[in-house]
Amino acid sequence: MKMLRMVLLIFLVTFSSRCGTPTVAQPKKHLLFLGEEKGYRHEAVSHAIATIERLGRETGLWTTTIRTDTEVLTKKKLEYNAKNLNDFDAVLFYTGGELEMDAEQKAALLSFVHDDGKGFVGVHSATITFTDWPEYGEMIGGYFDEHPGHL
Repeated sequence: MKMLRMVLLIFLVTFSSRCGTPTVAQPKKHLLFLGEEKGYRHEAVSHAIATIERLGRETGLWTTTIRTDTEVLTKKKLEYNAKNLNDFDAVLFYTGGELEMDAEQKAALLSFVHDDGKGFVGVHSATITFTDWPEYGEMIGGYFDEHPGHL
């Protein structure tokens, strides 16, 4: 839990500095929080979602859209005017395993970060997500190997 707090603090400082101070002329930033795990389930995901949403609301710096599926990870227009990547300034992954994303969605996520200059934050188990997708590994900075010692 101590590590989660530290990661969330780093996220808050980083995302807040990118947001600037909100004013009437400057709208809040929009964060997509993806909390989906295929495989091992971390109990802290629900707490992390609630904490990030609360921090955005209390600081007034961002709004949080919470999803537990990958449908929104596209730049294609979705049915019923559902949000897609074009509606967000950053994506936060608290994910694990091989998520259900096709080639277009993977390309859209990479483009969102690399071409559009939008934010990506990978929390804890995000480093065990898409272990067979090298571009994701480069974006997140590496993969989880194992807990040291008996942890």
